[in-house]
Amino acid sequence: MLRFFKTFHLPLISAILLSLSRLPIYLGWMVFFAFIPLLYYFRRGNHSLRDHAVSAVIFSLVQIALVFYWIGSVTPGGLVGIWLLYSLYYLICFIVVARIWRRFPSLRYLIFIAVFISFEFLQNFGEMRFPWWNIGYSLADYHVLLQALEIGGLSLLAFLILSINYLTYKVSERNLWHLFPLSGIMLLWFGYGQFRLLTLPVIMHPDRIAVMQPSIHQDEKWDDAKYREIMKIYDSLTRDAAHKGYDLLIYPEAAIPDYLMLNPQIMQDFRSIQNEHKVNIFTGFPHAARAPEDYPMPYYSYNAAALFDVRGTTPTLFYKNILVPVGERMLWLDQFPVLWKLQFGQANWEFGTKIPRYYNRGSEFSPSICYELAFPHFMQKANFYTEDGEFRKADYHVNITNDAWFGTSYGPWLHAMMAKFRAIESRIQIYRSANTGISMIINPKGEILVRAGLFRRTNISAPLYVCPTVPLYQRIHDYPWIFVFLGMAICILSVIFPRRTS
Repeated sequence: MLRFFKTFHLPLISAILLSLSRLPIYLGWMVFFAFIPLLYYFRRGNHSLRDHAVSAVIFSLVQIALVFYWIGSVTPGGLVGIWLLYSLYYLICFIVVARIWRRFPSLRYLIFIAVFISFEFLQNFGEMRFPWWNIGYSLADYHVLLQALEIGGLSLLAFLILSINYLTYKVSERNLWHLFPLSGIMLLWFGYGQFRLLTLPVIMHPDRIAVMQPSIHQDEKWDDAKYREIMKIYDSLTRDAAHKGYDLLIYPEAAIPDYLMLNPQIMQDFRSIQNEHKVNIFTGFPHAARAPEDYPMPYYSYNAAALFDVRGTTPTLFYKNILVPVGERMLWLDQFPVLWKLQFGQANWEFGTKIPRYYNRGSEFSPSICYELAFPHFMQKANFYTEDGEFRKADYHVNITNDAWFGTSYGPWLHAMMAKFRAIESRIQIYRSANTGISMIINPKGEILVRAGLFRRTNISAPLYVCPTVPLYQRIHDYPWIFVFLGMAICILSVIFPRRTS
């Protein structure tokens, strides 16, 4: 046991520091030191493939146990799958960094940065995409530092955090001249954040928008016996919004527990609430459309949302574009139809392909559902491009979700904090309606104007602030591919050229 700890204590310490920095316990500053033990692990060298494999398993397992354990409440198998998948990812990262560390000492900084930024960036693609591990999220409580997101997004935050880790590591090796770039990074980063908070242009609009948090428990939501009770809750909260003069009320994801557009009785119940209180309602609900005969299922099923106005016009449907792997759709169904036979409780929704714009009182907003909030590329497409591909920034963004699955775990907080990052990246106000919380409204500076605590039943509201700024990140959001190609080039060089040591 002592030998095991002696060999693997450095990756273990790094994983613990990194995990603690992600939690809502005000230890985000630990991320600036979290990778230093890992750098000493690479410095020791002479690690076998088995050593790297065990280190990767530990590095992934600690983060699963401390930060992402709540995924198991929905899909225990998925949690194990994520652990194994990210153990493989970290194994690749460790092998590449260790190899370059031995062969090309002068490239250590570059490969360390390139490998981990590439790891984070590539999580955004493919059906297994799960970009929750980004180290930039550790800074959720550091509002001034988050302003740099408008320049380079999460990859820029990762670059700055990893650079500070590396420079601090070099200082600990008595290379004291590294204090100069270390101090320069911190001063410029903090100074830019303060400058943008003071100078960012925002315009207050007269729109009256409220966000509903109905707090319907997950075990009651789809219970037919609870349907009338649930609709009474919606009626009460809608009445409250109408009495306060709000003209748009945002319900959460799958708020209507039935196929709203296909069930005349459900639609009548919903419209009766709306007609009585004269409020436009944006809500989520399941939807279905008949599939071709050669399709494995008789219907295409969708996680949908739409804006219902008081005039009763037929709404434009928005189908969720990015689905939770396994939780909402089994992986690779199109490539391997036999997987349709596997059933772990997932809905097997279809992927939406379009992102419509909605209009209310002269303002224009873009939508997202739940998990889509985690993807900067999706959010930028939604916020800056119309369905026809025209470049036009929306006035605000509406995100609806149902985090009731995760109870009082860290899951709802980790998910909610992503809204701060997306608001700054696009400089757009975000209205977030979560069934059981955490619902919130975030302005274009990333400031939380108002929030509702977990399991509180209420409506929340705040003035609408519109920002005309188009951030630099929107114009160059694919720049992290530079780090991917840089890492690949260095790896190829490490194979071609003979080994060197320092």
